[in-house]
Amino acid sequence: METLAMSEFRRQAGEYVNQTHYVGKTFVLTKGEKRVAALVPIKVLDRLAELEAFYDQTTRLSPEVDGELANREE
Repeated sequence: METLAMSEFRRQAGEYVNQTHYVGKTFVLTKGEKRVAALVPIKVLDRLAELEAFYDQTTRLSPEVDGELANREE
């Protein structure tokens, strides 16, 4: 995962999108020292959506899971 300043991304947006799409590179976009966004291959985003849906379905089927997770975070 490569860090990339927003100003540089704006200058070469097409190149970074191509690297993400064709090479599979991931970029974390920054403003100053703050991480503000990420550029990831679409397959990574699709997988994240699948994991979120799985988590939502799991917690809906078993409400006590949320309570257990909350207790672990404390």
